[in-house]
Amino acid sequence: MMRLEKAEQLLQLAEEMQASSEGISLADIQDQFEVGRRTAERMRDAVMRLFPNVEERVQDDKTKRWRLRSGSLGHLTHLNADDLSELKTAIDQMRRENLPVQADNLERLWVKLKGMVRPESASRIETDLEALLEAEGHAMRPGPRPKIEPKVLYLLREAIKGSQKVLITYHGRVKGDIRERVVCPYGFLYGARHYLIAWCDDAQDIRTFALANIQEISLTDDFFVRHDDFDLKAYSERSFGVYQEDPFKAVWKFDAEVADDVRDHLFHPTQVLEEQPDGSVIVSFEAAGWKEMCWHLFTWDGSVEILEPIKLKEQYTELTHRVMKRLGIEAGS
Repeated sequence: MMRLEKAEQLLQLAEEMQASSEGISLADIQDQFEVGRRTAERMRDAVMRLFPNVEERVQDDKTKRWRLRSGSLGHLTHLNADDLSELKTAIDQMRRENLPVQADNLERLWVKLKGMVRPESASRIETDLEALLEAEGHAMRPGPRPKIEPKVLYLLREAIKGSQKVLITYHGRVKGDIRERVVCPYGFLYGARHYLIAWCDDAQDIRTFALANIQEISLTDDFFVRHDDFDLKAYSERSFGVYQEDPFKAVWKFDAEVADDVRDHLFHPTQVLEEQPDGSVIVSFEAAGWKEMCWHLFTWDGSVEILEPIKLKEQYTELTHRVMKRLGIEAGS
């Protein structure tokens, strides 16, 4: 069994060497396989014996890197950035859903496929892939999915890869108006509803558009330069969902009966969990989006208490009263 595991590690290292455009260093091997420097050197030497076409490169900082030429482990044609991006999005989503085994298996497949890209296509695909991974790498909570016209998503992805402005006809649900807007698409947020994050020429600011509310879309002949100071990951983590407001500290106390579920739940990337003597759990994090927080708190069936802020507690109470009124139930009954 030990020999088999070592063979699998060597094969994985060869795959990593082939997939990396700049090569793998000894430090990379140590980190990847959690081994010491001497073991990393033996693993590198073993791969070089098996594959004599390993290339050695020396960086400006004198760090040596080794790369296996493309095609050494097999050849697969017609891969594109969309194929690789879809797989990477699935991997990230599986990790968020606490499915590490499936995610690791798909991760290895992703490495294999990325390393088999034809050399003449690698540069173009790498550029498109980087844009798509940045745009689609931030998924929100799972839940029901709205209907979206395939053309909308396809043209938006093409616009992201080419930094091309698009003209959209958008139905604003709050005001009920239908307007044309020229936007520069930056990325997506996926969740109960899917959203486009884009720079809006009219507003001269970043705006969020529900993909299901985009009625018409077309590529324009104009191109844009993305704002260097905009970070989609940081933008998405400012909010509990997608609504962008001033962040505030939220502190919730969950009953002991649901504590196990709470420990396995990711409410927000910045969350902190505090175990209580009575078995309850306090969760705290900083984000915006009070309305989406209220919607989520409903799903815990009364097993949670809002400790902070008072404003969120008041808004949750008001929302609860509105629901009760809708059902013909008087508050306090």
